[in-house]
Amino acid sequence: MRLKKAYISTLNGKAFYYYLKLLRSANIPFEITLPDSKEALEGVAFTTKEESRGNHKDKVFFEDMSFDETVDIMRAVKALSRFRNVNLGIDPGKATGVALTLDSYPLIVKVFYDLEDLINFVVKVMGEFRSITIKVGDGNPEVASKILEGLSRILRKGDVLMLVSEKRTTPKGKATYRKDMSAAVKIASREGKIYN
Repeated sequence: MRLKKAYISTLNGKAFYYYLKLLRSANIPFEITLPDSKEALEGVAFTTKEESRGNHKDKVFFEDMSFDETVDIMRAVKALSRFRNVNLGIDPGKATGVALTLDSYPLIVKVFYDLEDLINFVVKVMGEFRSITIKVGDGNPEVASKILEGLSRILRKGDVLMLVSEKRTTPKGKATYRKDMSAAVKIASREGKIYN
């Protein structure tokens, strides 16, 4: 996934700090510019509608933010890039690891302890993308079947639900994320059997 250049271009303190937190949490590199800069810049400006007169062709407006960090991260990345594959890897367990990957880039990686919270997260993801492939690991069959059952009820036309082998998904030694989260990232990149 290749990102356009991101610019925080606002004098509004609330907008500035929200964009700063949002882009940092998604590990998106950015530069800071003044909203009235005459310099033509290639990329996407994160600004306010009031300050949108700058020389940025593409803009994301603070007024359009949902203030749900998960949703706003997805919207920011959609503004900054084009991608082909939207995968959601799920490592079922007491602590269920989840990874949203765009063309294999792990955008959002988290843990859920409750099935309802997991389903709500998936609904948010579905609200931002036309279609997604959800891949559920088979390592904990009891929890996996509950997750598959819950997700099969909310699938839309074009979405795919798969059961994926968890063999060798748990990292040994140091990992970037918790073990269940790292496993979810690996599960998102695997192929499996389509769940009906």
